[in-house]
Order: sequence, then C-alpha cells, then structure tokens
Amino acid sequence: MSTKRKRMFSKELKHMMYGFGDVREPLHESIDLLEELVFEFIQEMTLKAAQVSNKRGKFQTEDLVFLVRKDPKKYYRVIELLRMNEELKKAKKAFDETNVEEEENI
Repeated sequence: MSTKRKRMFSKELKHMMYGFGDVREPLHESIDLLEELVFEFIQEMTLKAAQVSNKRGKFQTEDLVFLVRKDPKKYYRVIELLRMNEELKKAKKAFDETNVEEEENI
C-alpha cells in the first residue's frame, strides 16, 4: 500500500478470498492489495455520489443506486441489499414493540 491506513476490511476480505477458493490464510500482501482496491472503489463511488447529490443538496442512497444503474449485477445487488435492510428494520421495530408490550404486562 502506498500509505499506511488502518486495516478496515482485512477479516472480511480474508473470509471472502477463502470462500472464492484461496487458502485459509492468504498472504498479507494479497489482503492488503484487495483492501486498497476496495478502499479506492468505495472512495471513488462516494465522491461520484457526492457530486450527483450536489445538484439536489443532500446525499441519499438513491445517488449510489443512480451510479450503478448501468451495471445490472451491481444494480440488482444494491436493490437486494436495500430491501433486506428495510426488512431488518421492520423486524427490529416489531421485536422492540413486542418487548415493550411484554414489559408493560409484567
């Protein structure tokens, strides 16, 4: 890596590499390279989304969806993850409401 940066995705990348056929303990250099690529991708997409959002004045999830709209794999994956996120929010809210009701009945 060109600059020393805190390793943010090392554990996840290591597991992903193993899941895609690499050895259980990949070389640190391989993980560092992938982490640099992931970081650059996230940084680039965030900057592009910020540029798109400047036209409206507010950064929104839709800005990222807009950027990947021409790449079907990325687009449908983003849509799937957003749906899953909404389902998790609803489930958590329902669980929290159930716990509150149970505590009131005690």
